[in-house]
Amino acid sequence: MDIKERLQKYFKEKSTFKITTDILFYLLILAMLLPVSRKYVSTGLNKVMMHRPSLINESRQVQLSDEDYNWELADMNGSTISLNEFRGEIVFLSVWATWCPPCRAEMPNIQKLYDQYGDKITMILASQEDPGTIKTFMDAQGFTMPFYRMVRNLPEKLQSSSIPTTFLITKEGKIAVRKTGAAKWNGDFFTAYLDDLLAE
Repeated sequence: MDIKERLQKYFKEKSTFKITTDILFYLLILAMLLPVSRKYVSTGLNKVMMHRPSLINESRQVQLSDEDYNWELADMNGSTISLNEFRGEIVFLSVWATWCPPCRAEMPNIQKLYDQYGDKITMILASQEDPGTIKTFMDAQGFTMPFYRMVRNLPEKLQSSSIPTTFLITKEGKIAVRKTGAAKWNGDFFTAYLDDLLAE
């Protein structure tokens, strides 16, 4: 059976819905293989699969030490700060990169969270990339949340082999959330938890 006969048999036996889904599937595979479209398709898939972050049970929350709080970052102007400056505050810390599709997928949600809570909690988006790359990305996307470059490696308690990894640190210095991968940070579940922490 030649290719023409196979195609005729396929179109004769399959429903319109099945043909459409098959075509979409192959187009998706092709888009993932092409370097030009891979980043956008992957980011879109991550947006579809995002879900709410999980909370760590209070009895299992890890406490940051004085040494952990000495971790240093640089803002986009090159000024060095340490995590210690935000001690006693609720800290939302996301470790990310501009080239990372899951990071890019969750950034709009983080911006919405910043719009709602930026004056109530400390938000730190930390990357190892150079400031020019970060600033170009920020400006292109219209993001206004505070971005930082890591001056030193993360403390051991905050290290992860994957990005994005996001932490929520309580006023007492405990890690209440540790989420690897994209998440819906501006959803009702997480914002209600933030409201509870702020009310304490």
